[in-house]
Amino acid sequence: MNPTVIKSGLLASVLAISGCASLSPPVRPDYTGADQVNTAEASQLVGVWRITPLNPYPDAEPQETTIEYLADGTVVGESIPGGESAAVLGDARFTFRGTWSLEGDTVVHEDVQMSTTGGNAMASMMTRLIGSRQDISGSANIYELTADRIVMVGDDGNATEYVRQ
Repeated sequence: MNPTVIKSGLLASVLAISGCASLSPPVRPDYTGADQVNTAEASQLVGVWRITPLNPYPDAEPQETTIEYLADGTVVGESIPGGESAAVLGDARFTFRGTWSLEGDTVVHEDVQMSTTGGNAMASMMTRLIGSRQDISGSANIYELTADRIVMVGDDGNATEYVRQ
């Protein structure tokens, strides 16, 4: 699962399921970018990043997601639903916290916990559903890396662009 899993991958899946009448699962388009990175330094990831999916599921609802990698190995972030999901979830914000490490050119997230603010019943239910999974974790391969931009591709094929804030 991609680092944005922590968050946007799981959140997007739940939002898609909650708003979709179809029983057939959506299919994520393939990401065709080239892997240009073989190794990275943890210090290159430390900071605040805005996340944008590069190959979202068809009809995926927009969301604003930020993530912060801290030098102590902690990761924190927030997702704010957009589109029709925002109409249903109101002012709900989903926050997450976990740990991260770098193994070569792979970012690993572990022990991710999710919570919500805003008091929306649907958002609280979604958070409980996601939180009921034990050991939320995931990893992603870094495909591109500059001082202000990262592209990561998760084991599930979820490609995500990170832009430094």
